[in-house]
Amino acid sequence: VEDNSLRKRHRARIDQDLDGLHCPRGLRPLSVCSGAQATRGESIDFGHTVTKGEFVWKLRRLSWLPAWLKQDDFDYVMSDDFCVDGQLFDFAYSPSGSGVAPGQHGSLAIRYRGEANIVLRYQIFVENRDGHFVQWGETRDEILDNLEAAGSDPRSYGPDVCDDTDGVHSTKGVFGLSFEQVLKSEWVKDDTMTVKFILEVRPQGDIDSQPLAVSDVFVPGPTISSDMQALWQKGTCSDVQFMVHGEVIKGHSQVLCARSEVFEKLLTVGLQDSVSKVITIEDCDPATFKAFLRFLYTDSLSSIEELCLKTSAATVKDQHGSTLVSQVQALLAVSHKYQVSRLQRWCEKTMSEQITLSEVCGVLCQAHLLQAQELEKSCLAYIKGNMAEVVKLPAYAELMQKWPQVMLKISLFAAGVSEAEAAAAIDALKGGELTGKRKRAEQE
Repeated sequence: VEDNSLRKRHRARIDQDLDGLHCPRGLRPLSVCSGAQATRGESIDFGHTVTKGEFVWKLRRLSWLPAWLKQDDFDYVMSDDFCVDGQLFDFAYSPSGSGVAPGQHGSLAIRYRGEANIVLRYQIFVENRDGHFVQWGETRDEILDNLEAAGSDPRSYGPDVCDDTDGVHSTKGVFGLSFEQVLKSEWVKDDTMTVKFILEVRPQGDIDSQPLAVSDVFVPGPTISSDMQALWQKGTCSDVQFMVHGEVIKGHSQVLCARSEVFEKLLTVGLQDSVSKVITIEDCDPATFKAFLRFLYTDSLSSIEELCLKTSAATVKDQHGSTLVSQVQALLAVSHKYQVSRLQRWCEKTMSEQITLSEVCGVLCQAHLLQAQELEKSCLAYIKGNMAEVVKLPAYAELMQKWPQVMLKISLFAAGVSEAEAAAAIDALKGGELTGKRKRAEQE
């Protein structure tokens, strides 16, 4: 049966001029051979029509999923539609590993709902509690040939997706864990599992062939970032010294002035720092300040990410939270101090994605002090969605005692007050606090 199916498919491709001995390959110039020496080449690209897509799926309140499925008589939860190069996909998760498509079962699956002949290359990643995405299973290629199955049921693909065989399910689950084990594992944080799917779609078609000039001169990519990093690390021609908790870190005033208006004023207005070119840093640790300077010299966020991950991995976590968040908090503070806006925005984005129950109050206070509005909104939204748990925290009680403006922001956000009205209420509170301070000063 399988052999007949393959032959039928092959004949269909021949009829469509997609295969066979006389398949048209396009007009080519007639090659003329001569006795003269010739040099030529050809470049063939097999993936020039490939389109890549990325889909992030957050499954919140995950522990409630089995109850919801049972209540509504479903086997799995399904994502919104996702389109890559005109091809339709969705994603399914079954905590019990039951059916994710007719005739198939698995836990986490990619479902193809298109009708075209494509090659699908996919990767599935799951976020751990440190905020790192770890690949589950191998990168796989699937040839999806739906010429004979137009309008049929979707097909599913994934590391543990199998066809039903005599009703026996051999599904292993995400990373080989049962749903109950997943809930207690590093793959679930605050009752949320985050999955990232990376899909690459190659439609059916010919390869791309281009003549290759053998004598082409290779032009290397830009090196300014690595050159600037080497300049800083070697300290060549440096004229500034930073004293950071006993450690001397060298710098170049021209680079610092070009990258930060704060440094420009500090090094050019005739103050002691501008004369001696020795700047004492007391509010930042050496590792964080080095990461900050490295960004100033290279303008590379990837280098900052690498340093944060290395620091997080090398530091033992304490019981209160993630070292990654602490590292980024320190970077946010120093980038705010020296008004390096791009690094500030990256810190806000990274911290917004890493908010946890144990850290949200502290992060909100810092966002309030540094006027990091986007990070502040993320914290307020997290608190609103987890109010029952947040109010039990000692840090929340401390907020109530010491941070009336922050508490007002929490109340206004939870009540759905508009930003303009909330700003007016906060300004009124600030005015009342200033008036109270003046009266106390006069009485003293």
